[in-house]
Amino acid sequence: MSKYVIVVALVLGLGSFAKAQGGEGPCAKDRETLCAGIEPGDGKLFKCMKDNADKLSAECKAHQEKMKEHRKDMKEACADDVEKFCGETKPGKGRIMKCMREHKEELSAACKEEMGQAKEMRKKMRKGK
Repeated sequence: MSKYVIVVALVLGLGSFAKAQGGEGPCAKDRETLCAGIEPGDGKLFKCMKDNADKLSAECKAHQEKMKEHRKDMKEACADDVEKFCGETKPGKGRIMKCMREHKEELSAACKEEMGQAKEMRKKMRKGK
């Protein structure tokens, strides 16, 4: 399986701006307004937010940019680990993230750090910070 596909699945699984789907955060109001009635799953919410990118609030757009940078950093830091530990894992439904968590003690220091930062960002998003 292509390293690129696996890493993209990993970082999308960590949830970009659409991760605000379950609570508060910089994109929650945009999601409620622009994507009302769309159930999370199978990338539908992510697609809706992406399709409405030109209508997003400045706060949400800024958050998107921050997440884009984080995804780039994570892609670089975790690419080898994803390939090494989860290369045979089928992307989707959080399977790659589950695999990475199962190998969390074996991951490179850089990947562990990026995953920890992603976890902290999700916590802050849920709290609306």
